[in-house]
Amino acid sequence: MKQYFLIIAGLAFATQTFSQNNAIDLSNTRDGESVEYCTTHKKLEQLLQDPDLAFKYQKGQQIMQQQETLLKQNQEKSGTVYKIPIVFHLLHNGGTEKISDEQILDGLRVLNRDFRRLNTDANNVVSAFQGMPADIEIEFVLATIAPNGQCFSGITHTQSPLTNDTQNDSYDGQDQVNAVINGNDVYQGNWSPSNYLNVIICKSIGGAGGYTFNPMWGTGNNMYYNSVFVLSNYVGEIGTSSPFTARTLTHEVGHWLNLSHTWGGNNNPGNSSSCNNDDGVDDTPNCIGLTTCNLNANTCTGIDPFYGFDQIDNAENYMDYSYCSKMFTPGQKTRMRAAITSSVAGRNNVWTTSNLIAVGATSNPPLCKAKFDAENRIICNGQTVQFDDQSYHNPTSWSWTFVGGSPATSTQQNPSVTYNSPGSYPVSLTVSNANGTVSNTVQDFITVLSETGIAPIHESFEYETILPSANWFLEASPVGANWELTDGVGYSGTKSVKVNAYAEDPSTTILESTSITLDLNLSASLSFKYAYTTKGSNAGDKLIVKVSKNCGQTWVTKKVLQGTTLQTASPRSSDFIPTQNEWKTATINSTSLSSYLTSDFRIKFIFENKGGGNNLYIDDINIDGVVTVEENKFLNDLSLYPNPTNGNASLSFYLNQQEKISIDIVDLVGKKVLTVFNGNLPSGQQFFSLPTNTLSKGIYFVRINNTKNNITQKLIIE
Repeated sequence: MKQYFLIIAGLAFATQTFSQNNAIDLSNTRDGESVEYCTTHKKLEQLLQDPDLAFKYQKGQQIMQQQETLLKQNQEKSGTVYKIPIVFHLLHNGGTEKISDEQILDGLRVLNRDFRRLNTDANNVVSAFQGMPADIEIEFVLATIAPNGQCFSGITHTQSPLTNDTQNDSYDGQDQVNAVINGNDVYQGNWSPSNYLNVIICKSIGGAGGYTFNPMWGTGNNMYYNSVFVLSNYVGEIGTSSPFTARTLTHEVGHWLNLSHTWGGNNNPGNSSSCNNDDGVDDTPNCIGLTTCNLNANTCTGIDPFYGFDQIDNAENYMDYSYCSKMFTPGQKTRMRAAITSSVAGRNNVWTTSNLIAVGATSNPPLCKAKFDAENRIICNGQTVQFDDQSYHNPTSWSWTFVGGSPATSTQQNPSVTYNSPGSYPVSLTVSNANGTVSNTVQDFITVLSETGIAPIHESFEYETILPSANWFLEASPVGANWELTDGVGYSGTKSVKVNAYAEDPSTTILESTSITLDLNLSASLSFKYAYTTKGSNAGDKLIVKVSKNCGQTWVTKKVLQGTTLQTASPRSSDFIPTQNEWKTATINSTSLSSYLTSDFRIKFIFENKGGGNNLYIDDINIDGVVTVEENKFLNDLSLYPNPTNGNASLSFYLNQQEKISIDIVDLVGKKVLTVFNGNLPSGQQFFSLPTNTLSKGIYFVRINNTKNNITQKLIIE
């Protein structure tokens, strides 16, 4: 075994330091991948440029080497299993990187399988290493108590654009750690590495599949230097990941426990100079590292000092880059157990009985929370919601109540419920097991939309009084930064909607419409006015417009405005308020919307504020359309005027055939406030006077029904 300082020296052989512009070093990728499999030693090389961190690293290596020597002298026997409390911090922005808790837990299963040598493929290593795959006797247990004593599932969720490192000109994982610390849904504060192994799951981490840091003395309270970073699609074997990428976490936790790559302390597999390096482990033959599964590779020929003869590479080792990894060696086991029993970075505290109890990493955590979610919480009339029980820990029975839903109750763990009337509805869940019962009710959990009417539709926000409203829904990360109504700033009036992006903090804000009927239209186009500028140079901000034809179950991007296309005015160093000539028009033409002429059309405006821009305004959202008559539609030439009105209004339409018709006025939540007509009508032109002067000011809907179909038109009463 070479001394620890040779590991540091091996870093000098790095042919390319970690790129500040996220360029991918192809020599550090496995065959078939477009990310660098691991950048642990690149990150370490950067840190060692800081004299203080270099000292802490070297001192930590000295302490752990002394501990390893003691373990060898005492001939540590098997039987002691160290349990390490683990927390998964999912950093997402609502995209595919928002993986399921089930996938994360599968990642934990794979990690424990590999460290306890429960993987059956360990029985099939090449003959040169038969009998060597080691049970590391280290297990990872979900922590269930946060630093503030709060019960939680072992998984935190943080929504932030920082899940994608391209939000910054240069990648810095510290920003991602700060996003988790300040914005997760369990506890905002430091999750001390002396108490938890923190795994940060992201969409992008500087072009790597994963990375971490070897233990460094004096850093036991710093999450950044002691966390494991991994891509969301490299976690577990299910969902967005696969068996090909699932062992990335095994590899990175090996680094967290002070292992180097099998070819030594650098990130350059395939470099012949690595034959002169060592990984600090006796029974892993010197090699240059593999990016393919070459079981007969012998990349550093010569007499191996441990084996006493020329030995092939340990290609199946978790710390190599081959995609057939399946083992740790006994020497690696000793090195990792030396790290976990040393005082470096508080590693010897995480597995103590007192800490396991304090963080709730026990075999039978209490049932402490009834929790649930649904993939779609804003739906259209008649749609079905799939509910997902996320209660913890280990419920055995479930009792649901769904006001407004069908069925109204359920004892299934994950029921499906259909909603047939517009409105907002609570959901209640009670879960039980042998340890007790807990309940939870969330008011207004499900919103069933009313249709706003058929094109043409004009939204100038002049009649909105507050956001969110029945017409517009809001979502933001982090919570707090969001769209708001303006008073005194508009293109065609005195109101518009605005994102106050003058503040430096990055955020993603979403403005999402209710359901709009377009299935009566032969064609339709969408346009809107917008105003935006920066503080100086291009801030990288982006406005994305998406549309849905199935009430928001799926969305498709139709317009992206960024850079000079988004900017409508010269840069301002102060709070941006546009003049009349500092607005632009964006259009999505009828061809682009031709497949979206449905009764469940919706619009979504997403503004990605990277932190260096200024305010964004939107006004005059117009949907212009040509109405058509279809055989399954019972009327056409619908007209409602005047609209807005401060007195009575008139309604006219052409009825295609004799029908039984009801005409009602309903409020924003779909409650009937006035019946205009209910009876039989002959075919032909129809006229009705609506006594709207009896109603309060606000937004209503005129609903025409023939017992089979509804047609709805928005009506504004001033």
